[in-house]
Amino acid sequence: METGRKRESGEVHLVGVILMVVLVIGIVLIVQSFAMGTTSQLHSTVYIASEAGVKEVIQASGPPVQVVALTIREAEPFHFEGQPAPAPGKVVRIKVMSPDGRTLYPEPFLSSGSLEGRTLFIYPNSSSYSGYCDYIVSETLPSGKLKPLTMGTWVVQLIDPEIPLLISSDDRAVITSGTTSYPLAGGTAGGDVWRTDCTPLSYSVNGNPVTGFTGVPMNMTYLRFDGDDWLSYADDPTLTYTGDLTLSVWLQPTTVGSWMQVLGKGLQTNQGGQITEDKNYDLYLINGKVYFEWDDRVTNTHYHVMTDNVAVTANNWNYVDLVVEGGTPTIYVNGVSQTYSYYQSNVPGTNKITSPSQIPDVRLKDNDHPLTMGRQASTQYPFYYSGSIGSFALYNRGLTQGEITGNYQNYLA
Repeated sequence: METGRKRESGEVHLVGVILMVVLVIGIVLIVQSFAMGTTSQLHSTVYIASEAGVKEVIQASGPPVQVVALTIREAEPFHFEGQPAPAPGKVVRIKVMSPDGRTLYPEPFLSSGSLEGRTLFIYPNSSSYSGYCDYIVSETLPSGKLKPLTMGTWVVQLIDPEIPLLISSDDRAVITSGTTSYPLAGGTAGGDVWRTDCTPLSYSVNGNPVTGFTGVPMNMTYLRFDGDDWLSYADDPTLTYTGDLTLSVWLQPTTVGSWMQVLGKGLQTNQGGQITEDKNYDLYLINGKVYFEWDDRVTNTHYHVMTDNVAVTANNWNYVDLVVEGGTPTIYVNGVSQTYSYYQSNVPGTNKITSPSQIPDVRLKDNDHPLTMGRQASTQYPFYYSGSIGSFALYNRGLTQGEITGNYQNYLA
């Protein structure tokens, strides 16, 4: 009997603790409600049961592409934040997290009416002027050439934006066919530039470059440099590379008969007539040839590679890729791999390396200098760029030939 009374006493105590916890939660909700300026004591949200999966999209050319498919199994009336009126029910925010760390809020392109029982498709905005953080949620599958999604697990959340409160469970879709990653940084010269996590990358404008738009078929925003303009992007981890690298950039020079820096992260100084280089990477046009230079992070030796032939034409849009993979560089112009030679020098075309045994691996050296676009960071030899620069991106991996060809055909970087 004594044991029974103890158990009963324990149960009463447990119930009291539960009631106290419920009371505390209720008080917190009431205080929160008043703090938010609402008249109701408790916030009411909406019920949604959803499920994520993968849908394969057949393209007119190229392999099929996978997109995320979100099916609303059951739901009380709701609409997505950003949906045009009239939109029934409670407002809900759709949040998508990619395998490579991006947090995305897809723009809704949906007809009005109940979303219950409908399958919605989530995929990149694939126009050439859109960034890799620009996604769409639509009730219709995309048509035309589609940007591939990053392979891995995609997480979809439906959120009540007023509290905020997660309404549904984390719906997960696994993309098994796509790209391994998007660039660490990319965007449009003089426009929005984003890190992979979709946070903006700040920069300063020097001089008076002019923004333009190509029109069809490229539909690309660009910045026109007149020979004394440049951009400076503050030192940032997404701009520093010590391993594999791809510099991907669209450019339209007004002349190819000079030395011009396209973009680079480094500094050149002159002390008592002695030129000192501190370069992570630098990409130039030298009389129509593509030139890439770096400092070895172990020996501090300054090297460059330069195409053997004129590769870039004036007054035309050229898509240039400098790829470093496993210590070996490759240069592509308009999707075509170019032959090049190695040099141990900071003077273009001098001290050519002819012995295969002396050809160095590209071991990029870190520095804390800004990235400049349109001129070299040097007071004596700025090598200003003349012409237009459009979309650009920096990857911490080597783009494949197929990815480069796809970018070229679709005016992407």
